[in-house]
Amino acid sequence: MTHVASIANLTVSDGTTKILDRVDLELDSGTVTGLVGASGVGKTTLARVILGHVGAGLHKVSGEVRVDGHDPFTRPGRRGVRGRSAAFLPQDPGSALDPARTIVAQLHTVCRIAHPGASRIERREVVRDAARDAALEPELLRRRPLQLSGGQAQRALLAWILVTRPRLLILDEPTSSLDPETALEVSRTFANLPWEPAVLLVSHDRDLIGRVSDRILEINGGRLHPREVAPPRAAPVCVPSPAGSPDPPVLQAKGLTIVRSGHVIVRDAALQLGPAEMVAIRGRTGSGKTSLARALSGFAPPKTGALRVHDAPVSWNARDRARKGEPFIAYVGQDARAALHPAETVGRTLERARAAPRSRRTPHPLDPGELLELLRLPRGVLERVPGELSGGQRQRVALARALAAAPEVLVCDETTAALDHDTAVGILEVLERIRRDTGLPVLLITHQDAVAARADRVLTLKEGSLT
Repeated sequence: MTHVASIANLTVSDGTTKILDRVDLELDSGTVTGLVGASGVGKTTLARVILGHVGAGLHKVSGEVRVDGHDPFTRPGRRGVRGRSAAFLPQDPGSALDPARTIVAQLHTVCRIAHPGASRIERREVVRDAARDAALEPELLRRRPLQLSGGQAQRALLAWILVTRPRLLILDEPTSSLDPETALEVSRTFANLPWEPAVLLVSHDRDLIGRVSDRILEINGGRLHPREVAPPRAAPVCVPSPAGSPDPPVLQAKGLTIVRSGHVIVRDAALQLGPAEMVAIRGRTGSGKTSLARALSGFAPPKTGALRVHDAPVSWNARDRARKGEPFIAYVGQDARAALHPAETVGRTLERARAAPRSRRTPHPLDPGELLELLRLPRGVLERVPGELSGGQRQRVALARALAAAPEVLVCDETTAALDHDTAVGILEVLERIRRDTGLPVLLITHQDAVAARADRVLTLKEGSLT
């Protein structure tokens, strides 16, 4: 086997703590290396260091990195690695795609750059194969990123990367937004790519890691440790309850029809949430779950439908709600990087969110420190900007911001998908406590059995129908 990438004695620090401590790693062609560990321990830091990028607030203390013979920490080495020898799929895929161009146009552009000597027919075949390997349906290729669900955007960026056919493929939570069937289909690709790249797979999905990895490493205390994957936990039995809360509903939506790109994706749906009730919505990737969540939250009004909160009519547009002082429905989306202001500290973000309830005469929420403690985030996070956080930390900050604004209803779209098991359980316990103490209803969009099992009711969105 050929070493495509190697790391020797690498130490990365934030000035006080060694995030990576004397790490050694070799990545060989034709092999998949699984990387696991709790949220925030340095998995993404290690993945990005291989490309010569050290996050804000961090610095490389010592060590050497080589990718395909290049040192990515030098300017010529960086040019030889990024987008050529190596490619990186981030946790926040929507932020990496050009919002103004169709997916197929972006794939053909990167194909021309990556394969300048190929004919038009050969490039067309490369794009077709990449879309197929990413399980990206042909009709999605003509859409722009904003017309895609989170899972579809994740697959679009994966296709973008596969078009380049890099010798090193770094995948950071590549199936976090995918339903189990699509995730299985996509994961089979990683171990069977015809040009046999070295693959570094960062994931909290133990089943995925176990299926496709040739070896598994865990980051703990800044060091890498070999690990065997434990047998997957049995999926919780999730029995949908036929009826909602006996109390008057907090939220009611009726006659809800959503049209995107000329297609009806939700048809004449009805939904209600009672006080302190948690309702989960499941469905295949691209079935319309995120569109439904964003419609309820006021970001993408539906074609038709009526919405009431505490039996009072509510506008479909979030700006109109804010202007009229109507109830606030908070949305925590899949792409926390795009949702948070890149130059604003977490402390400032939470303080701004806490100011909103005063205009609605809503009881004051928890202070930022209490929120961070609830969500298992260190207080030092308050002084950081989003780029200095891990993906899991950003997701929890986005949730903290939503809770700080004291919403009448909380909508969570795959909020725990990119978190390790223990952290995810902790977040779900926080939501349990908050809804029990305050009566806050929670709508969960999820692909995960363990998350759906926490809900009082489970609904399925399939072929436009919510049942």
